[in-house]
Amino acid sequence: MIRTYQLFVTASLCLTPMIATAQGPLDAATLLKPLGESWPSYSGDYSGKRYSSLTQVNQSNVKNLTLAWVSKVVTGPGGGGPGRTPAIVGGEGTEMVLPASIRASILQVNGILYVSTPDNAWAIDARDGHEIWHYFWKTKGGTHIGNRGLGMWGNWLYMETPDNYLVCLDAKTGKERWHKTISDFNQQYFSTMAPIVVGNHILVGTGNDLDAPGFLQSFDPETGEVQWKW
Repeated sequence: MIRTYQLFVTASLCLTPMIATAQGPLDAATLLKPLGESWPSYSGDYSGKRYSSLTQVNQSNVKNLTLAWVSKVVTGPGGGGPGRTPAIVGGEGTEMVLPASIRASILQVNGILYVSTPDNAWAIDARDGHEIWHYFWKTKGGTHIGNRGLGMWGNWLYMETPDNYLVCLDAKTGKERWHKTISDFNQQYFSTMAPIVVGNHILVGTGNDLDAPGFLQSFDPETGEVQWKW
């Protein structure tokens, strides 16, 4: 077994209070507003600008940013130890752990950071960096070039896996609700993208190493059933 470690950090302004954690569901209306206190989707909001409307950090005080904390996350089914929790394990493959790096857009909703790498997802307290839960997916294989992030709808998170499954997790506990097939693993499709939530549609894409036709699908956020495929 290979364990890989990833570090990420947060910065804070001197004399600025930390985010108050009030873990709860994502208000769907937040996705329709300019990016502000939350980062609820890939790129933050539908504009894709990745630019917050908040003004507390600006050109005059950005030089005062200081380190708030550093957190280390561990991939794979292991867990425990200081600041870590035993992994919640799912998946239909073998126990496989590959070197990984955080290449995802990290969600921040109600004071909780939701972080992902291929086959792994975490909930991290934004105030102090302690790990709330860790989910690990036992993969069949596939192209593990990265994972671009999670999608969120209400109190549920959605993650693509390299072996082409869409996994739905409970945002409070990290427990799996269901997983559904995105595409045929035997045709060398692989899935790395961040699901995008629009209304009651979870939009999911995929890639392929054999130049097979690409496609876009919409899944029902509650049941995981395919709503349409393009």
